[in-house]
Amino acid sequence: MKMLKPALGTLLLGFSLTAFHAAAQTPAQTNGNAATTQQTTPSQRTGNSAAMTDEQMEQRYEAEKKRCENLSGDEKDICEKQADSNREAAKADSERDAKTAEANREANKEKKDAQYEVEKQKCEALSGDAQDRCMSDLKTRYNR
Repeated sequence: MKMLKPALGTLLLGFSLTAFHAAAQTPAQTNGNAATTQQTTPSQRTGNSAAMTDEQMEQRYEAEKKRCENLSGDEKDICEKQADSNREAAKADSERDAKTAEANREANKEKKDAQYEVEKQKCEALSGDAQDRCMSDLKTRYNR
């Protein structure tokens, strides 16, 4: 029984921390203020927009604009500006990702070319049949 009480206490503490953690990750609803609940932080946009197509971005934008129709006055204006901002941020993220991917492809090509030159130099140090086999193998590995 002495061993059971600390184990139960630890178990209850674990469950309460898990419940607290889950509640902390749930979006907060504030007195029906839709303008506050519509806002998206940049970190949320980055995760969602990184894999979004142009069509998906426009669908999300239209859905956000539609939610704004139920509002009025300043709240509606803020909601619409937030939807515009989210769309522009998603487009910017998409462009950045495309540029990053292109830069990565170019860097990998340059690395591969540099390594090919090193391997080629090693083959040229050989002579005769060994050099021919080495060059043939090198061209096969580097698709040249």
